[in-house]
Amino acid sequence: MAETVDEANQMMRLLRRLTSLTDATLAVAGEVLAEFDLTVSAASLLCALDPSAETPTMRDLSRQMRCDPSTISLMADKLDRSGLVERRPHPTDGRKRTLALTDRGVAVWAALSRRLSETSALTVLSAEERQTLEELLTKAQSS
Repeated sequence: MAETVDEANQMMRLLRRLTSLTDATLAVAGEVLAEFDLTVSAASLLCALDPSAETPTMRDLSRQMRCDPSTISLMADKLDRSGLVERRPHPTDGRKRTLALTDRGVAVWAALSRRLSETSALTVLSAEERQTLEELLTKAQSS
């Protein structure tokens, strides 16, 4: 089914808004990450480690972050040296390794999450609107 001109224009407007929001978000996030002396890649891995969730395997993280397992390993090395994460044996499969936040990592994760939340352009949205946006973005990403 062919798109109408109006639909194509709407799509372009949406793409421009998403790009603009992404650019603004990355600029502000860069400033926040500098406060924590974190690179974007290290912060991405740190943020992927939810302190309230089960510790993921390195392979799970590489799939989640859509990158090579060796990249996860390099980022994990850096965060390990900083005392933010530690590798642990998988609880049921000794061939696998998980990556867990240390106590210091949990504190930095919480502070970083707080700062990124405070500086986000999404603060103008209500909790309900953020939930809807998350659902829509998840739907768009899954296609």
